[in-house]
Amino acid sequence: MKSSVSLGVIIVLLVITVVSSAGLQNSIFSDAANNEVTAHGEELYIFVNLLIEQYTPKCLRIMLYTNATQDLFIISRPTEGMNKVSHPENQINHGNGINPYRAVPESKPHIIINSDMTSQTENTLAYINDLSKNVIPSSCVTYVLTETPNPNLLSLLISSSYRQLTRYFYVYTQSSSEMKSFLLDEHWRDQENVVALTRHKKKTRFDSILWKASIRQLMHPSGSPQVQVVNRWTVNEVFRNMHQIFPEQMGNFYGLKFTAVSLAFTPFIDYQVTEGSKVVRTKPCVDVFILDVIAQTLNLTYELVMSQDGQWGYVKEDGTWGGVVGDVQHKRANFSLCLTMTQSRRESVDFTKVYFIDPTTFLAVKSRPSPRWQKLITPFQIQSALDATHTKSFHVFINMFGSFVNQTFLNIPWLTAGRVSVGVGRVSGVGRVSGVGRVSGVGRVSGVGRLLVGFWLLFGLLVTTYYKTSLTGSLAVPFASPTVDTIQQLLDSGLKYGMVSAKGAQYRILSTSKIPLYQKMLKNLYLHPRDYLVRQALEGKYAFLSYKSNLQFLVATQFTDEYGETDLHVASAEFYGAGYAWSFPRGAVYLRTFDKVLWRIVQAGLIRKWVQDLYFMEQMSSIRKRYLSNRKQNSDLSTTSKPDDQLMSTNDLQRFTDTPNS
Repeated sequence: MKSSVSLGVIIVLLVITVVSSAGLQNSIFSDAANNEVTAHGEELYIFVNLLIEQYTPKCLRIMLYTNATQDLFIISRPTEGMNKVSHPENQINHGNGINPYRAVPESKPHIIINSDMTSQTENTLAYINDLSKNVIPSSCVTYVLTETPNPNLLSLLISSSYRQLTRYFYVYTQSSSEMKSFLLDEHWRDQENVVALTRHKKKTRFDSILWKASIRQLMHPSGSPQVQVVNRWTVNEVFRNMHQIFPEQMGNFYGLKFTAVSLAFTPFIDYQVTEGSKVVRTKPCVDVFILDVIAQTLNLTYELVMSQDGQWGYVKEDGTWGGVVGDVQHKRANFSLCLTMTQSRRESVDFTKVYFIDPTTFLAVKSRPSPRWQKLITPFQIQSALDATHTKSFHVFINMFGSFVNQTFLNIPWLTAGRVSVGVGRVSGVGRVSGVGRVSGVGRVSGVGRLLVGFWLLFGLLVTTYYKTSLTGSLAVPFASPTVDTIQQLLDSGLKYGMVSAKGAQYRILSTSKIPLYQKMLKNLYLHPRDYLVRQALEGKYAFLSYKSNLQFLVATQFTDEYGETDLHVASAEFYGAGYAWSFPRGAVYLRTFDKVLWRIVQAGLIRKWVQDLYFMEQMSSIRKRYLSNRKQNSDLSTTSKPDDQLMSTNDLQRFTDTPNS
């Protein structure tokens, strides 16, 4: 009996011992797991803060976590046990070895968001993005994510509508495969500043825990993005910088081919159209010179295409843009060349800095002396006739003629007794003549008739003398009306005026202007092709409105002879200047480096130099073409003429001078 009781007690004790052991073991495992999570979160916190303090210390900090990862990231660190010192390389000895955590400055997030609360997260991020519109472009924001974002959250984080802030992303990924999949996701193709943080576990208890920071290398010799490890941090070692974690990724494109869109606009854009293709062959022009420098500096290639609809830019009924602006907005082209920057266009595309300012003016024919045959009728023009009517003799003749007609045919008493008789008396001034008024019957009529004939002869003598004098003066001294040179003169001249029907910024500015003078111009404005306007301007029928540099280049290169003479005049009046820049799709990451190189070109004074060089090159080319054409015509004439009629050339003179005296 005692033995059975003892056996039962032993079994119970064994059961209690086993249960206690299991409970203790589970407790140990649970504590170990909690400690692992805590250590994991502390390490992640320290690693992120080291990176932030090193690369983005002045940015707004926003942390996004989920319910599943809220214990992973220790928000309140550093806490007690960590000295707050300014140098993260310092280490803390607690008596049992080196503390694996570096002492980092306290840098808590400014904003903490639980991304599981979808609507609140979206509202908060949208509010922050809206506020960023009023923040200077040099501001920045740092996002810390404890897991890869879902598509909805991602679209808010990388929206190109809010590009005022420079954005940096630190994202925790749980494995190398997740890290690669995340960084190579096409949603991040235009984002430069994305860092994936990965923790590599110990293989043995003697191994150190390793953290890696990896980025997406957007430009790579292989032609596709690649993952690059830029930093490593080991818990028991000092933080070291291997590479720049946010390098300039747009400094080398490894031969990537870009597509530029534009329309012909000399001297800035000139090309030769390829039949059956939108791709054109570039000619020497300012923007191609700029593009060549950028291509060489940034190691890229390019092709130039024409706009699909041959327009510069206009708003369609659906609110989108057509023309060159539309090609850039819809990313049919990577960027455009010379394009006028306007506020409406800036709302749809991004622009570089303005590299050239060009005012609007007009082109008209110079004033010319009228043909000699017109001199014969010049004295009979309206103004000359009006001048003649102001003479006293003309007034006397009219009074006498009125009196004669009245007394002969009408016999109106009040007219005879009043104005006419007074006029006759006033003119005659001689007693014999004034006595005519007292003669009755036929004698009175014949006296007035004699006066009428006398004044008619006198008036004819005056008119003939005036005509001879005017004709002699006009033939001796050619007269030409002043050349139209201001807007008011253009409106008063009666000339028609127009601009190119390409729906460019000029027409848009003119059509939306509230200035009364511009509104008056718009009422009579014609839209025609460029060649038509030039022909009409040469004939003196039109004035051609365009940008000043374009008109000056046109006149200097196509309508100026070898002696510098031209029949066309570019007005000195200037109105509503335009700023030329290149346009890019909204949020294009490569705009920054393009703009940097472009601005260096402007600061070096190369734009003005290239414009002057093109003037000279085109003038020399035009003179050479005319010279060769004249030489060919002279050669054709010499072959058809008789030998005796041939003219001596300088070669003949040289031959004669080289012949020795006989």
